[in-house]
Amino acid sequence: MSSSVRNQILGVRATQNFVSKFDELCDRLGYNRSEVVRYCLKRFLNEHWNNSENFQRARKELF
Repeated sequence: MSSSVRNQILGVRATQNFVSKFDELCDRLGYNRSEVVRYCLKRFLNEHWNNSENFQRARKELF
């Protein structure tokens, strides 16, 4: 049986400005914070995990 266990909490520090913009994005999309974060991370992983060029570009953009 394959089921997702969603009892883990992932936290990040963010400025009030980021939180305000993120909440506005969630409202505009019509989804809650958790759903939007899961979507964004899943999309990022799918586009970068097995693509070394995308992975290196993201790494450079982060640092």
